[in-house]
Amino acid sequence: MPSSSTFTLPEGVELEIDGDTLNLTFHGDVVLEHDLGRSLGTIRAGGDLHIALAKVTGDIEAGGTLTIDGDVEATRLHASRIELGKQTVTCQSITASETIAIGAATLRVDAIVAPGIQLDPKASGRVTVVESNNERGATKIKGGFSLADYNDMFGNAEEFLAERGIAPLDKSTVAPLTPLPEPEPEEAKTVTSEADEEEDVDDPLSLSLDDLEPLMEQAMGVGDENLHAQLSDALGRIQKCYAGGDMPPAVDELSHLIEQGDYDSLRANITEVWNGLLGFHQQRGIRPNPQVTHAFNMIHNLMQS
Repeated sequence: MPSSSTFTLPEGVELEIDGDTLNLTFHGDVVLEHDLGRSLGTIRAGGDLHIALAKVTGDIEAGGTLTIDGDVEATRLHASRIELGKQTVTCQSITASETIAIGAATLRVDAIVAPGIQLDPKASGRVTVVESNNERGATKIKGGFSLADYNDMFGNAEEFLAERGIAPLDKSTVAPLTPLPEPEPEEAKTVTSEADEEEDVDDPLSLSLDDLEPLMEQAMGVGDENLHAQLSDALGRIQKCYAGGDMPPAVDELSHLIEQGDYDSLRANITEVWNGLLGFHQQRGIRPNPQVTHAFNMIHNLMQS
């Protein structure tokens, strides 16, 4: 007879089936490979939590490291450390007290918050707020505003977090980052019209001024006395994103126009500068850092006022 694994239901586990929902709480490590035909509801592990299911739902929390194999359609993910790979993740919030490492996932998330966040350059989708204490590289994610930038754009940043049950980040802590999950082997792609449409979405050259998101409906009213200060601040944010690497020629041009106070030329050439920046990123196959997009958006709006 083939050998069989041993099923153990340890003392202290709380297992509840409420209609079509499975709830589980345990003070130690948990490995969950079966959902008993139910959707996950509230899952709590005092230690590490590994979930290997085709679809993960519910409110998931671990005291240690949370890893998930399978697509996620959850309300909340929270742990000390979270590691996700190449999967689809739809979630209201992903938060950690230490670090979050996300591979080439497709994300639909309101907020990702942790002292240390590492995102694979191939991560894509849309995330409204990404807040951490470390610098992050460029990805294919749309949005990705820091909390400060979100507050600049829309206001009520604290309310945005509170509505999602997220505590403000302690800005004094920077957790060491863990390596990203190993990428899966690339599969051969069949070129179809549908695939071409999908590719265009993440092609930096498919962006335009209309893609600067979100463009403000009303131009900001500024006086000449502080226009230069606001433009210089936005320029500094852009330059910071390229520190230690190649500076795009378009950023050099932008810097020259702002430093010289040549606002007429800046206003007339804003589209050309943006397209030049997109061309720089297109050659490298990545979208501009969300901070770059946000800062350029601020410059664009200042030039319309």
